[in-house]
Amino acid sequence: MPSTGKVALGVAAAALLAGTAACGSSGSGGPADGRGDDSGEAAFDAVAAAAETTREVTSARFTAEMRSPEAMGGDVAMTGAMTWESELAMDLTVSGPALAAEPAAPEEMPVVWADDVMYIELGEEFAAEFDGRSWMAMDLMALAEETGDETIADTMSFGLDSANQDPAQQLALLLESPEIELVGEETLDGAEVNHYRGTISTEDALESNGGADFLTEEERGQLVDAMGEQGIDSYHLDVWVGEDDLPVQIHQSYDTGAGPVEYEVRYSDFGTDVTVETPAADATVDFMELLDELQAGMDLG
Repeated sequence: MPSTGKVALGVAAAALLAGTAACGSSGSGGPADGRGDDSGEAAFDAVAAAAETTREVTSARFTAEMRSPEAMGGDVAMTGAMTWESELAMDLTVSGPALAAEPAAPEEMPVVWADDVMYIELGEEFAAEFDGRSWMAMDLMALAEETGDETIADTMSFGLDSANQDPAQQLALLLESPEIELVGEETLDGAEVNHYRGTISTEDALESNGGADFLTEEERGQLVDAMGEQGIDSYHLDVWVGEDDLPVQIHQSYDTGAGPVEYEVRYSDFGTDVTVETPAADATVDFMELLDELQAGMDLG
């Protein structure tokens, strides 16, 4: 039987990715009526134009950093590519202090997301305990059916869905703010960008602020539920938009019941070809199998 420690590593990795995924919300925004002074109107119009432009592309490369309490996974870095044309597919690598804190964890952890299944590569030590299988597969819908909890998939994948990773919808989320501010012109990676800022509260999400043209009632409910589950009162959102009306960087910060969280993602190569390959079935261990093994180990202990 695999050691409890190696099994626990797999379960912990799933929790880490679930926490890491809490980098967005399921909302998107739309035009609002009344934005205060002319500068506020101009900032809103600029962000709305960027959201529309970004809707026309369906893939990008990205790098990201997540700073969060240990209870939510700790600090991690991510780099990879994704496409969201029909369904979200991602190929990324996770690293950082959160992994270094676990001696058995690899320094870098490849992750693949496809067809609503998250695959995590856990390294040689894990594979040695599971007949050479180094990947853990977490089918979130199957997990929901197995547990009888329809909300568990949303909880475990919070942020790792197309609404949360699609930068057009992240821009649109800012449009839910009752006030959008042009912070100023800045330079990122040698390019001139405009920096915009706004705050989206639970009340803003409930009241729409004119975003009904883009946000369905179901999406709005998901946004409010996600904020409630994480103990989030409001998001502070900054976006940097280039001259081509595409986002260069998006930064979110918010307080949760577990503590403050910051997430920053930088985009490049919009429209790049992205091919996501899932690991072979005989190279994977099902997440539910891990839970069963962990429970068995505890019972024997």
